[in-house]
Amino acid sequence: MNQTKSNNSFFEAINDIPSDTIYIQNELQTLTYGEIYSLIENFSKEHNYLEGKNCALLTSSRYELAKYLPMVASLASKIYLQPSCLNKETVQEFYEKSEIEYVVNITNTEVDINEIYVSQQDKNIDQEWLLSTSGTSGTPKLLSYSLDRLTLTSKKNAKRGSEFSWGLCYDLNRFAGLQVYFQAISSGSSLTIVEASSDQSDIVKLFADKRINCLSGTPSFWRKILMTQGSNDIDFKRITLGGEIADQAILSSLRKVFTSSKISHIYASTEAGVGFSVQDSLAGFPLEYLKSTNQLGIELKIIDDVLWIKSNGSARNILSGNLIIDKEGFINTGDIVEIKDKRVFFVGRDSGAINVGGNKFIPEEVEAILNDAPEVLQAKVFGKKNSVLGMLVNAEIVAQGLNGIEQEKALKKKLILLCKSKLEPFKVPAVFKFVKKIAVNESGKIVRKS
Repeated sequence: MNQTKSNNSFFEAINDIPSDTIYIQNELQTLTYGEIYSLIENFSKEHNYLEGKNCALLTSSRYELAKYLPMVASLASKIYLQPSCLNKETVQEFYEKSEIEYVVNITNTEVDINEIYVSQQDKNIDQEWLLSTSGTSGTPKLLSYSLDRLTLTSKKNAKRGSEFSWGLCYDLNRFAGLQVYFQAISSGSSLTIVEASSDQSDIVKLFADKRINCLSGTPSFWRKILMTQGSNDIDFKRITLGGEIADQAILSSLRKVFTSSKISHIYASTEAGVGFSVQDSLAGFPLEYLKSTNQLGIELKIIDDVLWIKSNGSARNILSGNLIIDKEGFINTGDIVEIKDKRVFFVGRDSGAINVGGNKFIPEEVEAILNDAPEVLQAKVFGKKNSVLGMLVNAEIVAQGLNGIEQEKALKKKLILLCKSKLEPFKVPAVFKFVKKIAVNESGKIVRKS
């Protein structure tokens, strides 16, 4: 690439990638690195007034965001990858906190750029990338990162990268999506993008047609992949799980179907960055992870059953919202864990506890029991308000091989007995509902609010 003007190190990752290599593609479109180089150059000339400015980039299309992201990044001082799910008041607050000057809105492949603020302050020399959390477990936060922190775990090896073809099923304006994106472009791999509205069967077909061999998704997403016809025809080299607890049931299922794939479950969050990965196909992580600092400078500790993390890849600044950080720099993740047999297991989020008659528990604990039943493909456990108990425990179940009400009744009885044998009485679901699918949010995680 002959990129003559760049105010950041973004292009160092793609500077030496051959022009005919596929950069991004979807069902109908393909864009090579050579074509994106030309688009960047033309955009920089046409919109040179964005140089050194603070820009929000907004679009409902993952493909268009991946297309326009390097163009805006070639000029802007701050790049806010704005999700569409935030309310107007939060958006306005985030614009003010980050001093956004221009909103770049991509609609139907058209670029609409509006100036909303004139800043008189000198800009930071280092480019900032801004991400906001979804707010599913509290008030949305706005955080900033340097590019070095966002690409901390990206493998920069173009020779090896040509062997891999990534699929993107996360939103690109989320931390997990950016991790996949930067890994692909850092190593010159192609990236096949599916939209959030895509049907699961269409996703599997596209990934098979484009011959992707690397894919990252939540455990909920992977359960849907396993339920979809044709998924076992995809020759995965790399499978990554993140965003939710990877229980033994999903790890064992993936290992059984994709026998030659390297399977990793990664602990990461928008606030703390990438923590660590586990590649032994076992749930949880080894206890020795708590006793040593890994090569990325990541430290872990447990206080009152909650995991704390210190990472060189965490957010650099918190522009809006609050984090609990101790004097040593450890971040309270809010994830409850337990130690069994020299291994640390995730139990669930402390903010998601269900209260039944004064007894609190984490729904993921019950889901893990239900998911372990051979007939269950996916389970969701949640509380519904009850005038007597405070909450009534409900379970939604996606099951296989059911044919009629009698079989549903038999499976319900079996699942109740299974839960009673492993759980305290107040944790056993009182209501079971068999459904065809379980809703997930834009991050691919189970929607907990019911």
